[in-house]
Amino acid sequence: MKRIPNTLAIVLVAMLAACASGKPVVQTDQAAGVDLTHYRTYTWVEEPQTQSPIVRDKLVRAIDAQLAAKGMQRVADGEIALVGHLETREDVSYNHFSLGFGLGGWGNNGGAGVGTSTGTSVPKTNLVGTLVLDMYDAKTKRALWRATANGDVPQTPEAMDAAIGQYVPKMFEKFPSR
Repeated sequence: MKRIPNTLAIVLVAMLAACASGKPVVQTDQAAGVDLTHYRTYTWVEEPQTQSPIVRDKLVRAIDAQLAAKGMQRVADGEIALVGHLETREDVSYNHFSLGFGLGGWGNNGGAGVGTSTGTSVPKTNLVGTLVLDMYDAKTKRALWRATANGDVPQTPEAMDAAIGQYVPKMFEKFPSR
């Protein structure tokens, strides 16, 4: 029986881990011809709704902190209307593992053979979420800017805090400073 070389086994494990990782994807988009540096204030029109009011508050505070760092001020009647949405869905994937073993003759050693194979499919359910932030001109209702973050939803408070701390700033990397 032939053994898989250690380096090949490591590469296979790394590839499987990469496929299973739900690293969030962050994207931003801005309306053509819009100069966001002219805007100084914003108002939350709709905060992202979560099942946990604590998580919602953490998200809103993190977004407010990013906008404050960019020179924006949150007021009751701002120039920008900020709308947040959080959508979640279950993503089911199947990992299939198969193991085989075989013996057989070669040349003058006969032609008899014995073989066996076993396979298992294991479903894995992940909760996938998308955070969407939209900015509109409060007077004209024109869409100005959008940021999205999409990935696996963390399952512990510590992991959620780490994800918010890591990915909300990425959503504002290309947002202009005042």
